[in-house]
Amino acid sequence: MLNTNDELVVRKGKPHIAIPLPPELRPGEERVANLWLPAHLKKLTGANLFPILETSYPESPKTSPSAAERLLPKTMAKLHNGEPLKTLAWGDSVTAGYLGGDQWQAQFVRRLEARFPKANLQLVTIGWGAHTSQDFLNAPPGHPCNYSTSVLAVKPDLVVSEFANDCTLDPALVERNYEKFLADFQHIGAEWIILTPHLNTFMGLSTERGFEECPQPYVPMVRRFAHEHDVALADATVRYVHLWRQGIPYSTLMINAVNHPDVRGMAIFADSLMELFP
Repeated sequence: MLNTNDELVVRKGKPHIAIPLPPELRPGEERVANLWLPAHLKKLTGANLFPILETSYPESPKTSPSAAERLLPKTMAKLHNGEPLKTLAWGDSVTAGYLGGDQWQAQFVRRLEARFPKANLQLVTIGWGAHTSQDFLNAPPGHPCNYSTSVLAVKPDLVVSEFANDCTLDPALVERNYEKFLADFQHIGAEWIILTPHLNTFMGLSTERGFEECPQPYVPMVRRFAHEHDVALADATVRYVHLWRQGIPYSTLMINAVNHPDVRGMAIFADSLMELFP
């Protein structure tokens, strides 16, 4: 910390087994860096120092029309007119709520209701922990996560999909599946938002700082897919990539210290979703 006398002050944060919080600022102080002390640390290195390069994520200027107005016209009309809008949050354990609280979809719905006073939202969640979107396709009839009955039969107006686990699949297979999903959603009259994944320790990043992009080929594939098919994309990944610039190791937002975001991490998903809307 830098205090009002231009003196550097080192203050201990709040230790936690998985999600430690940085120390709080006192009046007049400015945070200049965080020093991250993970479990089993043997010695300090430059990798433990997180200078504050950004105080918050650099939001892009609002465009007109917004992404939602261009790509989600039926959703926008229902939000403005107060017609019922059935929103399906579809994904893996991050969506299902394993270990977490105040999931991204709940935060998203609350924010939509605050921004659009006439909104009449119904939220449906279908999440399958430790599984992929391919597993929904493979689930046989009668299975609670069979794609036709658990997703299409819900007849949502808006589908928001979150599949961090799809990063484990061949991107070409995922792209073929997503083409099928898009055709199916269009057939039932549903619009679609794809959420890109959060950073987590399964992704093979060798450091918590200094990187410029997620290493998973799924991410550029899904960005390209959304662009080529006019599908709304909520890019949570790019926000997670910026965390180290804000002095935050991404793993300190994982409530299990591995791959499940806490409330702050869930808010990043909601931030990326709300960026689409005017």
